[in-house]
Amino acid sequence: MLTEFLIIAVGLVIILLLSELVIRNAIELAEHFHLTGTFIGLTVLSLGTSIPEIMTHVVGSVTILRQPETMDTVSALMIGTNIGSDIFQQIFVLPIIGIIGTVLVHRKNLIVEVGALIGAAILVWVFTLSNEINRVEGFILIVAYLAYLLYLAKHNHLLQHVEAERHNGKRKVIIALGLIFLSFVIMSVVTDRVVDASINLVDMLPISASFFGIIILGIATALPELSTSLISIWKGQKGISAGILIGSNITNPLLGIGIGALISGYTVPDAIVYFDLPVKIVTAFVLFIFLWRQDDLTNKEAISLILMYLAYVYSRGIFYPQDFPVSM
Repeated sequence: MLTEFLIIAVGLVIILLLSELVIRNAIELAEHFHLTGTFIGLTVLSLGTSIPEIMTHVVGSVTILRQPETMDTVSALMIGTNIGSDIFQQIFVLPIIGIIGTVLVHRKNLIVEVGALIGAAILVWVFTLSNEINRVEGFILIVAYLAYLLYLAKHNHLLQHVEAERHNGKRKVIIALGLIFLSFVIMSVVTDRVVDASINLVDMLPISASFFGIIILGIATALPELSTSLISIWKGQKGISAGILIGSNITNPLLGIGIGALISGYTVPDAIVYFDLPVKIVTAFVLFIFLWRQDDLTNKEAISLILMYLAYVYSRGIFYPQDFPVSM
């Protein structure tokens, strides 16, 4: 058991460090092509900080293809990690950012940004009502994400109208792309070890695969969003900070689960269908109401969201300690 914990801990540290490397180089590419700060937050940074969740889905789905008997365990682990990470960001990290900084979302953008977050969660929930997400549904989730990006590209003035740098521009782009590619290769190998160790650990512990994903992997894979948001606040980029968290909560369910489902399909335990996803949807509506009143979270609202997260984890552990039987 100690070996599995060490593999997961060391593996997650490596993944987080490589994610930071990818994010830095992605920002350089975005700035080279003169993308605006809002777009960088909602897409480049949110996609970059979602790399741990996405890589986990890819590797987990490949594991399912190699070992079909692990379908239920790996599916619960992958989706639990994804939803757990989203809920942690949504009602724990975001309020923390609101207390120490500012969660700045203009009302005119609120319907699109938080609305897309809620819509993504509802779409995934509808697909899971059959206790599975098949390849067609995975494809639809990916298309929905691409449609979201196209909408942003069309309506948010994403390009700054300045001339691109000529000096050493191509060299910087090649180096950045090379580092990103190398990081992905290393992360795929490390993530494979983390997934295998997680599967073994779930068999040893008296908790379900989905709950392990929610409280361990889900929180760990949300650390890039937390660190990147804190850095953006420190640099005074409040809009980017909010964009990272909201964008990540759109990227994770649509692109992460979408890619995984497209590769192998997933089975989904009842605990996720009837507890975790409804919690994500309801708390997203609460977040929307708080931000609609004013463009920022008050300290009282932030604390209430954090208490909701603690109540969620406690209730999940008490009332849904095991994954319910999955109907195939």
